[in-house]
Amino acid sequence: MPKRPSDLPLGNWTEQALKVLEERYLVKDKDLKPIETTEDMVWRVAFEVASSEARWGATKKEVLKMARDFYELMVSRKFLPNSPTLMNAGTDNGLQYSACFVLPVEDSMEGIFDALKYQAIIHKTGGGTGFAFSRLRESGSIVKTSSGTASGPVSFMRIFDAATNEVKQGGKRRGANMGILRVDHPDILEFIHCKEEGGITNFNISVAITDTFMKAYYSDGNYDLISPKTKEIVGSLSARKVFDEIADGAWRTGDPGLVFIDKINESTANPVPTLGNIEATNPCVTGDTLVSTKIGLLRIKDIVENGNKGLFFDNRVENITKGGVSISEAVKLYDLGPKKVMKLVTKSGYEITATLDHRVMTVSGWKEIQSLKINDEILIQSAKGSFNESDKLSFETINNFPNKWTKELGQVLGLLIGDGWLRNGDENCRVGFTFSEQDKDLLIQFKNIINRWYGKEIKEVKRPRNTYHLSYHSQEMVDLFMNFGVKSVKAQEKTVPESIFSATEDAVVGFLQGLFSADETVRDSKKSNSDWVALTSKSERLLKDVQLLLLNLGIKSRIFDRSRDERLGMFPYKDKKGNIKTYTTDGVLYELGIFGDFREKFKNEIGFLNIDKQKHLENTRPRKNRRLQDQFVDIVVEIKNAGIQNVYDVTEPISHSIIANGIVVHQCGEQPLYPFDACNLGSIFLTYFVKNGEVLWDELKDITRKSVRFLDNVIEVNPYPLEQIRNTVFAIRRIGLGIGGWADMLLDLGIPYDSSKALELAEKIARTIQETAVDETENLAKVRGAFPLFKESIYKKGKLRRNSTVTTIAPTGTISIIAGASSGIEPLFAIAFQHIVKDKHLNRKLTFVNPKFEEIAKKEGFWSQELMDKVGEKGVVRHIEELPQKIKDIFGTAHEIDPEWHIKTQNVFQKHTENAVSKTINLRHDVSVEDIKNVYLQAWKSDCKGITVFRDGCKDVQVLNLGVKKDLPIIQEEPLRHRPYMVKGSTYRMNTPVGTAFITINEDNLGEPLEVFINVGKAGSDVAAMAEALGRTISTALKFRGNVSAKEKAKEIAEQLSGIGGRRSIGFGPTKIRSLPDAIAGAISVHYNFGINGYHNSPNIFGNLNTNGVVSEVVASVPHVEPSKQQESLFVTATVDKHDKPGDICPSCGAGALVFEEGCSKCHACGHSEC
Repeated sequence: MPKRPSDLPLGNWTEQALKVLEERYLVKDKDLKPIETTEDMVWRVAFEVASSEARWGATKKEVLKMARDFYELMVSRKFLPNSPTLMNAGTDNGLQYSACFVLPVEDSMEGIFDALKYQAIIHKTGGGTGFAFSRLRESGSIVKTSSGTASGPVSFMRIFDAATNEVKQGGKRRGANMGILRVDHPDILEFIHCKEEGGITNFNISVAITDTFMKAYYSDGNYDLISPKTKEIVGSLSARKVFDEIADGAWRTGDPGLVFIDKINESTANPVPTLGNIEATNPCVTGDTLVSTKIGLLRIKDIVENGNKGLFFDNRVENITKGGVSISEAVKLYDLGPKKVMKLVTKSGYEITATLDHRVMTVSGWKEIQSLKINDEILIQSAKGSFNESDKLSFETINNFPNKWTKELGQVLGLLIGDGWLRNGDENCRVGFTFSEQDKDLLIQFKNIINRWYGKEIKEVKRPRNTYHLSYHSQEMVDLFMNFGVKSVKAQEKTVPESIFSATEDAVVGFLQGLFSADETVRDSKKSNSDWVALTSKSERLLKDVQLLLLNLGIKSRIFDRSRDERLGMFPYKDKKGNIKTYTTDGVLYELGIFGDFREKFKNEIGFLNIDKQKHLENTRPRKNRRLQDQFVDIVVEIKNAGIQNVYDVTEPISHSIIANGIVVHQCGEQPLYPFDACNLGSIFLTYFVKNGEVLWDELKDITRKSVRFLDNVIEVNPYPLEQIRNTVFAIRRIGLGIGGWADMLLDLGIPYDSSKALELAEKIARTIQETAVDETENLAKVRGAFPLFKESIYKKGKLRRNSTVTTIAPTGTISIIAGASSGIEPLFAIAFQHIVKDKHLNRKLTFVNPKFEEIAKKEGFWSQELMDKVGEKGVVRHIEELPQKIKDIFGTAHEIDPEWHIKTQNVFQKHTENAVSKTINLRHDVSVEDIKNVYLQAWKSDCKGITVFRDGCKDVQVLNLGVKKDLPIIQEEPLRHRPYMVKGSTYRMNTPVGTAFITINEDNLGEPLEVFINVGKAGSDVAAMAEALGRTISTALKFRGNVSAKEKAKEIAEQLSGIGGRRSIGFGPTKIRSLPDAIAGAISVHYNFGINGYHNSPNIFGNLNTNGVVSEVVASVPHVEPSKQQESLFVTATVDKHDKPGDICPSCGAGALVFEEGCSKCHACGHSEC
């Protein structure tokens, strides 16, 4: 790598940015001293990323030019890539450059622990991981291989969480995880509360909400819980009660968030559907299902295997009064293997076999098959579909045989199926046709046609019962008809030849004419104008096939079972050996009937070839009836289990429905979360695109183009942690260009965050970036080629794209601090911060007010030190009466802005973002659970793909509370809980290897552990000093306000101390004490009944009361002593109620400035980020 050119510009970094960069981003020597400057880091990244240009023919000079462009792109802070790229690119440290990964978690021990291994590797190399745990079978289900029971997904989440504790990302920060579980998983309630019970601290969790669940919510009904293993219904829950649990959990802890899985399925977030396994229960249909397409009726199995042919959907899906059908395209095709299925049959005979959760359109909306009831009314195809416009046959023919589809060919096939036979497999291979005396005209017509094909004159043979046989002894003719799909089967096994379903319209009409002319009649009814057309057959399957051909021509029909008892001795006949036998019928007979207006449609568009039958049909009189579209409704008469069958899956993007076996059904596809997928992220910072009160639109477009090229280059040079990840990334080349500094841009333009003007600008900004990014990826594709799976993507009919996705608004985390910009699309979190320095003699406050606020205050003439102090004390400004209203409006902070505006903002950006938008809806402390429910419901009704809320004060160590409540006092709380003059507690006398120890555990007035005193050995001894030090350390840890309760801290401390051994131990079995730390663990465990190492709340668990046990219940406190000096910490003062606590304690620097926004925590003091 060449040295950074000296003529390149230097960056204008903030002091905080430089601190963050030095601590976490700059390359260091073995003594952890930086060996590069910030500009060196930027050049390192720029040259590494630019070096990939050589792969497309760039010269060294051109690579150097691109490196300079990328350097200026980043040093200007107008664009920055995600943290792993800044940390690792160009260092040759082997660590990868991507930020986020999706790992599959299979339902097996091997699959689970493979995912655990992959998680550790990714965290080690600096990435974060997302998991969908919905595949894991529910707790308590039987594991056949071991005859035991499954633990369930939550128990395995704890293992993933524990592993995260031990592996830092790139050796610099602890890994971050996202866990998702479908709302219909049987363990959903345990999942909702899993973070409340402790033990899971390294996961953000979200519930995958389905449309079915939300419909049950609005109807105040139950919804089904589905076993991931068996796909069977194993229970049900009240949707409203589950929703209440979700909202209550979010109110108390900030988790879980929501992911709207059906919206994601129907969006551009998954551009290549053929990748990976589906992370959800998948509604789908069996492979033999006939789907209405633009070239006729095709089996869904063939569509999946051979590609998209264009699908029809019924217009009533979008408007129940509309009627007719429209054409669309399948954007996703899946073969999903064997699943349990059910068969639905209607009164008219239409049927479909699909998974239990497959949805069917009823007159009252979508319903899953398993939820349908007898007599429910469902929709069937309401208009004529489409047929193949190509008359080309799928095989080559010989001699005089027809070489294309014609009505004549269709007629011959129909006649053969109706009154013919085909024999194959022996010397007497033959194709034959039967005609009655009344059909002599047909005999003459078809004899001429088939003789022309055959090339010889064959005469008919008269048989008993006034019938005529026209028979052709020819293997070539047998092969011809078998190529069309005619089978050598008995009458009850006949079907429509497969080729007819995708033939031309003329051929299909001809087939029906031939078939109906052979086996059809016009039934006379005693009722006036009630004659109907009837087709009879021993094969119910044949009639069901014909029924679908008719429906695709806009003709509804009904199938009847006309079977009767067996009838003997009907008539004599001669078998193949010349023996005379008597024909016996088994009585099996089915009839297809066409009635009313549909009979008229049949008469006008199909009709009979027989002259007499056609005259009879034409003499029936038409009658007035309802509109045809009003009649395309049928009644459910049977729903039954149909075993396990292979099922297939498509997604139609417009109406999200298809027509399958004539029935209007919902699209099949659920969300495919690609296994081993990764996204290369970067953000444009809008902070730097305003000049003289105007947005720099041209520069925004230029930076967008350069950013897209940058991110595409990253894919090439990224050292991927797993080969599976490399393969997936290169196959789809997903990138995610997002934004930061939205609040800064609004401030510069003087636009309030919560205003219509802000939403209008947001839409224009998002649309500009999206359209420009798409245009640039199309330009790159012209030079570099499209992503490899482009032909399998939803874009395959359009222009080539280099990247399957281009935009994502991800958490900006630390890079927003480096950029000196506000986070993502979040509003300002606070207007002022304070450094508070305390020592024994002096309390000093150093107030830092938002520089933009100070600048405007001075410019507008309302600046004063008194005002700055007031702003510094409260952190927010909308309550300050003396401020101009305009200033109050534009400087609104996260907790002051109504949740509705948070959702509107996310919604607008989501409209023009291909992947998801990350945002936190920060709520004031005093909002109710009902308020959170309303926020969730608003988000579901919008275009948002998910939602995260965070109520101020919902954790033991809360996010900075800046909401204003005028009637509440301002409380500045310290990082350590205050110790009152007197506390209550218990003292345990324990025999230990170093002597008798008296271990005192004191609690605050809420029953939370406050301090631990340990008295052992003689005063002044080393043992006593170590015991006192250990007690003070534990007490300090318990007093600190952290992100877990003091009781949970005590449990963690006890678990860490338990089992520590020294030179010797005291006691045996359950009373064995291995060391003083082990004794402390035992006392804490007994006191709170933690059960650690078998220690429970029993007075003689360690023996009788004369050895180890409770000595006293009340312990007088010594006065609280102020330490001589405390470490400097950063706080944001806020207006809070008396139960509130200060901001989160940063695990990196200890400052109370850990803010939760954009879905993760970020320290405004040191720049520590959990993203």
